[in-house]
Amino acid sequence: MEPATTDCVCTTLRMTTRWIDRLYSQALGEVGLRPTSYAFLSRLATDGPLMVSQLADRLAMERTTCTRELQPLVRDELVQIEAGTDRRQRVVHISPKGEAKLAEGRPHWVAVQQRVADAFGSEPTDDLLGRLRELLAETQQMMAH
Repeated sequence: MEPATTDCVCTTLRMTTRWIDRLYSQALGEVGLRPTSYAFLSRLATDGPLMVSQLADRLAMERTTCTRELQPLVRDELVQIEAGTDRRQRVVHISPKGEAKLAEGRPHWVAVQQRVADAFGSEPTDDLLGRLRELLAETQQMMAH
């Protein structure tokens, strides 16, 4: 059966996200990563150490969700969480093992990115990403008011 067609932005985004997540999960699963774990490692490698709240903000997620999603990465020694200058702050660092796992996952991520771009088209994919970033910014503004 085909997925339902709906005018609801939320439902359509969620349906699409579930299928995209499956593609990335399958590709990254070959090296033992989940899409969320890959996103955390990639963000930390790019931005450097971040407080948990900053990492959550950078990935547009709730702080409690971020904390929960970090636990497998801590367990697997891919990231380390240390106290910040204020003992209440927790700073997340990518570990050398995390950097190696990110490098191992990168070709799988690149391959699935290319697969999606090939299926949808490079220009439409770039346009979609730009439009989704705009939508994210607008919805953040809506929630702030």
